[in-house]
Order: sequence, then structure tokens, then C-alpha cells
Amino acid sequence: MNYEVAILCNKNEEHYDEIMTQNINLNFMENENSVTSLLQKTDILMLIGYYDFNLCMIEKFKSINPKGKIYLKLDLNIHRLGRIGFNQQNINLLNSCTLISVESKNLKKIIDASWPVKVEYIPNGFYDFFNSDIVEYSQKENTILTVGRLGTYEKATEIIMKAFKIAAEKIEGWKLKLVGSIEPAFNQYINDYLSAYPELKSKIIFTGPIYDRKLLMEEYRKSKIFCLTSRWEAFAQVFAEAAFNGNYIISSDVDGSWDIIDDKKYGSIFPINDFEALSKELITACSDEITLEEVFNCIQLNTRNNFDWIKLCEKINSFLNL
Repeated sequence: MNYEVAILCNKNEEHYDEIMTQNINLNFMENENSVTSLLQKTDILMLIGYYDFNLCMIEKFKSINPKGKIYLKLDLNIHRLGRIGFNQQNINLLNSCTLISVESKNLKKIIDASWPVKVEYIPNGFYDFFNSDIVEYSQKENTILTVGRLGTYEKATEIIMKAFKIAAEKIEGWKLKLVGSIEPAFNQYINDYLSAYPELKSKIIFTGPIYDRKLLMEEYRKSKIFCLTSRWEAFAQVFAEAAFNGNYIISSDVDGSWDIIDDKKYGSIFPINDFEALSKELITACSDEITLEEVFNCIQLNTRNNFDWIKLCEKINSFLNL
């Protein structure tokens, strides 16, 4: 959209993807003056998350730059939504935003019925950094993929491992691939699991984190099924990544899951924490090559039409310039 973009953040040791930040200025909140200086030059301030800090930033920005526009992307899940309360000051701050958006249709419905401000539906999307060709089904392997911070309570990695143990004997030839950093405390669980089920050692692959996005996209391109087992999410970035690459998606019943699979057209949903239900979904999906290939074609098209970040940014741009 020809915007000049800057990111304002705390300085930390987190990995920065050079491809993602090559045309973006990173500004660090070293002191009050550095923040004020950037806000004075800012036409549109985008904030992610309904947090006290961001509400303070709305107030600060408006005091420095009263004509400036604000876009608040809520990044909400159902649990955080239920804990939000309003007072008149917060309502006034929210009403000073040019655009507020939420990522899932279900949360939009709840917000419309109970919030005193207008909120738009804008899901998380996928941006193709590499101008990728359409994935061919012949590139796919009999692999179930999951990507995330393995072993954290939020991601519930043990659920996919328990489910795969039940399903494995009925889906011969399939492998489970887990991509991501492993929480130190989870290593003991993995060791105990593989000791108890040595027959699965050749079927379960831990790749570690993959920071190179091109290599990460290759993992999506090669897999047939993407599985997410989280206990909560706003709209997981991995949903659009998997869908863009033609994966059949099996997800726990978290926010965003119904949107990405369009009410079960392109995948299935299982109850949170229910590894037995997930095992049944895995057996059904892995045993139905016809459905996997049908979904493979349709979900790619749906993602390019409805979850392409360029199209979503055009929508955001139109709201900001009404």
C-alpha cells in the first residue's frame, strides 16, 4: 500500500527474520523521548492486543498527534474476551480508534452483541514471500505436521502424541512431524513416550525450530495433514500457512479454526484435550485419500481468495481511509 513502516518494540534477544523485516525500520523503546519522537512522525499507529499498555499508547498518541489514526487489532481468544470489562475512559479511548478488528467470526458475533464500540472482522492471513507456485498433490507425503512451541501448556503437544499412538497401527505408512522449539521440561515426556512405545521411534520426527521460512514452507508443502492441538488461540498464524499449502486441517475447537476450514469444508474439529477424538479424526482423514486431494485443491483456492494478506491489507487500508 506504499506505507513507510516502522516497528516500535522492546529490545530483546528474540530471533528476527531478515526476510520479514528487510524493508521495515525497527525502533526500540529505549526511553520516553525515543517513543515520543516516533509517534510525532506517525500518521497511523497500529497496536496489537487489548492491553493496558496499548490503551496508554492510544492516549499518548492522541495527545501528541490528535489528527493521527489508530488501528487496534484485538488478537483475542474467547478466554481473554471474557475477562475484558469497560469503564467510560476505556470506551472513550476505543472510540478514538479509526479501526478496531477481531480475527474470528465467532468473536465478532459475541462482540457485536455486547461491546459499546464497532469492531470489524479481519482474520489473520498468509503472505507469500517467495511468489510460490501452486502446490501439486504429487509433492505431498503421508505426513501429519504440527508447528509451534512444543511442550507448552497452551500448545498441548502431548495430545497429538497420545492420539498418534492410538492411530498409528491403523494408518500404516504415515509419519508425525513436529516442528518447533521444545520446552526443556517436555524432553522427559518425549523420552518416556519413546521408551514406552519404541515402535513409534521411526514414525515420529522432531525437527527443532525452523527459522528459515523457505524451509518451513517446504515442510507444509510436503505434508498432507496439519494438526493443531492448542488449548486456546486467537487466530493461529499456522492455520493460513497450512491452508495456503493445501493441507487438510484437523484442529482443536479454538478461535479461528472454524474460519480457516469454512465450517468443516476443509478439515475437522475435535474437542480441546480430547486425544481419543483426535485419534479418530486422524484415522478417518489418513484413510480417505480422495477427500484429502479434494480438500487440497479447494483450500488453496479459498486461502488465496479470503486469507491473502495483500487483499486483507487492502481491506484495512479502505477502512483507514473512509
